[in-house]
Amino acid sequence: MQHTNFTFPLNVYAHALHLEEGYFNYLHYGFNVEQGIHKAQQNSTDFIITQLPPAPASILEVGIGIGTTAKQLVKLGYDYTGVVPDPAQITYCNDKQLNLIESNFEALSSTKQYDIILFQESAQYIASNILLEKAYTLLKPKAYLLILDEIATESITKLTTLANQIGFEVMAQNDFTAKASPSIAYLIETIFKHRLTLLRDLKISSFALTQLLYQLEIRNKEYQEKSFSYCFFKLCRKK
Repeated sequence: MQHTNFTFPLNVYAHALHLEEGYFNYLHYGFNVEQGIHKAQQNSTDFIITQLPPAPASILEVGIGIGTTAKQLVKLGYDYTGVVPDPAQITYCNDKQLNLIESNFEALSSTKQYDIILFQESAQYIASNILLEKAYTLLKPKAYLLILDEIATESITKLTTLANQIGFEVMAQNDFTAKASPSIAYLIETIFKHRLTLLRDLKISSFALTQLLYQLEIRNKEYQEKSFSYCFFKLCRKK
């Protein structure tokens, strides 16, 4: 089970899904989890695909999960590159014949510029100013930065304002909180249900898993209180 080597907490999410569902295709939230977690996660990716310019545009995906989105993009004819700092995720994807780079996005050294940079629940780990400035340098003029992620509600306007200042035009901004946030309740329930097996198989401390569950409970509350949102941003580099 190679996924048990993923960095924490991705190893927890992956193994919890494996234990509950028997398999997993994604590590991100889904839209309309009442349809089942697999369909919900695919719903999210399907939406992303509708926002892409036509193939064979070049795509840099930041954070690769287990390569499921990547495989779909390659099949559709896109010129795909993925970047991820976790070598275990790259090893997991070895048989998928993907063009992958082991690096943090911030430290990525590349002379290539892309038509699309895609963040699907990976933008939250990078300071907005660093993300936007780096993305600007890696995108072609009139190219697109797509972000689907959770964000503090009070930071939404700050993000779009900063994007404009750096040289992006906001082409679309959608709030998917109602569709995505129920995924947290599913995740909390699933992790708690398989707690003992997760501790044994992943060799993590009870304290670490308790802290993760606590953080998820806090985030769930923040969604309910509307202090956190789950949003999509489509930004175009102006020139």
